[in-house]
Amino acid sequence: MKIQTTRFGELEITEQSFIIFPNGIPGLEQEKEYVLLPADNNDETPFFFMQSVTNENLCFFLLDPFSFFHDYDVKIDDGTIEKLEINEEKDVLVFTIVTAKGSLKEATTNLKAPIIINNTKKLGKQIVLDNQEYIIKQPLFSAEKNAVSAGGE
Repeated sequence: MKIQTTRFGELEITEQSFIIFPNGIPGLEQEKEYVLLPADNNDETPFFFMQSVTNENLCFFLLDPFSFFHDYDVKIDDGTIEKLEINEEKDVLVFTIVTAKGSLKEATTNLKAPIIINNTKKLGKQIVLDNQEYIIKQPLFSAEKNAVSAGGE
């Protein structure tokens, strides 16, 4: 099927590539279907776009947080594991939403509320972590980032 997007123009996608957020994303509960797109052709890229299937203007810039924050620790609660039908750790993808106002050097990411995706079942959910060290506007490139990746010490 074809979808129209503001960022990418027309995209050819399959329903098998849809990631379903049964409850939507907080603040966007009505938007439940997305597709995940790598930010470039490099297989190793830590950056992705998550484009809404139904809203051409809705697209999130995502990051594999483990590429930048090596000690980032995501504890997925039992309710989320059940809701996303997670059976094996290898099926889980974790992303954080990036805000890039201006240059990428000034970008921040939301370590407090990662996006969890069961890549086998194509189910997703945004969760909020209890860890008080994680903040919603964590700089990607700064001394502050290094403090978090060193466990805040």
